Order: sequence, then structure tokens, then C-alpha cells
Amino acid sequence: VTGRPVQTITGASVSDRRNTWDAKVARRFGEATIAVSRAVSREEDYLSHAFGMEARYDLNERHTTLIAGFGKSNDRVRSSDDAQLDEPRATREYLAGIAQVLSPLATVQSTLTRTEGRGWFNDPYKLTLTFYPDAPFVVAPDRRPSSRGTLAWLTRYRQHVPAARGTLQADYRYYRDDWGVRAHTLEVAWQHTLDERWSVRPALRYHTQGAADFYSPTVPRPQPEVHSSDQRLAAFGGLTPSLRVIARLEGGTTVEATVGYMHNAGSLRAGSGSPAFETLRAVYGILSIAHEF
Repeated sequence: VTGRPVQTITGASVSDRRNTWDAKVARRFGEATIAVSRAVSREEDYLSHAFGMEARYDLNERHTTLIAGFGKSNDRVRSSDDAQLDEPRATREYLAGIAQVLSPLATVQSTLTRTEGRGWFNDPYKLTLTFYPDAPFVVAPDRRPSSRGTLAWLTRYRQHVPAARGTLQADYRYYRDDWGVRAHTLEVAWQHTLDERWSVRPALRYHTQGAADFYSPTVPRPQPEVHSSDQRLAAFGGLTPSLRVIARLEGGTTVEATVGYMHNAGSLRAGSGSPAFETLRAVYGILSIAHEF
């Protein structure tokens, strides 16, 4: 009513449980490795079936690895608010990449991923409410294109420094899609070895992105066929510091505990951010246990 767009997030209105399982089998044939994977995920309002294949080929005395992959998922989008909603979404993913040993202490890996999706991309829980000074207010549902093509380029660099007992880890990811979103993500970390069992890994990640072509915090006039006020499609930036502690136990068990803090805001974008973007702050924790046998 004041003329300043406000993003309002409601609390959860339903209880939900996600059950997921996945399996991956890989076999080596000389210098080549072939892997196949299968995954199923079930939620109250979303069902996903995914399948994947990956091939790796070593050459140059295993200093160079070529990577190729294909993935496909068939999903069903549903809604706890609308029992009639049951729409398909199909996605195909293609991956190509290369990993190179630069020296006994340095490696680099670069991959290019293309994703093509078709089906229901609307968010059934998001609405845009707009008050006009000279007309009745409008409540518009989330309406997005029925297809989405994405391209992501990820490059990882690792440099071990024996004198400092640590490894520099740097990742850069460029992302673009045909919705108009362009994003850059840079993460720099240092994994420091304390002794034979313990390591720590402080890291800092920065993310910046532009808004989708059809994003608007208010409903434009005339009302377009495609429109979303989902602030994940807005222009914003984010900083995420984190700390990971790694313990290598006897018997081949490794325990990793990570804590991080995420801060997303329009002012953190490299450029001007969307003025209606509501600052998001979150603390997260991850515990991972791996056992080799």
C-alpha cells in the first residue's frame, strides 16, 4: 500500500517427509570407467525418478582424464493446496569435462553441463499481490515458461603447499539460462592438516546473479502471461563463510562436520540488486560419515 514492494514468506502449512534412495555402480575397463546411477525421491507434493550414466577415460599416463555424462529425470509436480494438480516435468542433462594433473602438487578440472527441461515449472505456493492506486488489487499465481535450458561451466583448482601443510582449493562457476538469469559463484578454501588424523577447512563463497526476464515483485499492467515474484529469480548477491573439521579415524572411517553462515542481499550483488529482495540469513550444519572397505 505504501508503494514499496515487500516480500512476504508464510510459514509451513503442511507437514512433509522426503524419502529418497540412490545407487551407483561403476566398473573399470582398462583405462576407461563406466558408471550408472539410479535415484528416486518422494515428497508430499513432488515425485522424482532419475537415471544417469558417466564415462571416464584416462590417458597421458593417467595425468589426463576425459569425462562425459548423461542424466535424465521424470518428475511429477503436485500441491498440498490443489489435489487436482499433477503435472509432469522432464529434464535431460549432458556433461563434458577434463581433469588434468599439472604437477605432483597441482590439479585442475573443468566441466561444462547443459540441461534441457520441459514441463511444469510454476510454483504452486507462490502468489503476487499488487495494489494499484487507480484500480482494484490483483492476486496473480506464479506463471513461468514451460521449458528451461541452462548452461553451467565449473572449474576447480587444487594446489598443495607442503611447507604450509595445506591445500589451496578454488572453484569458479558460471551459470546462464534462457530465462535471463546470469550468475557467477567463486569459492576459495584452505584445507590445513593439523596432524595425521585432523584437518580443518575454512572457506568463503561469493555468489552474484541477475534477475530473470519475467521477474517482478509486483504484477505489471497489462498483466503478462509469464510472471514470477519468487525472489530466488531476483538480482542479488550472497556471502557464505564456512568451517569444516575432518577426522580420519582408524579402520578407514572419515568424519566431516561443517558449519556455515549464509547472507544473501540485494546490496551484495556485483551491480544493482532488486530493491524488493528481502535479506536472507541462515546458519547450517552438515555431518558426513564415510567408511572405506
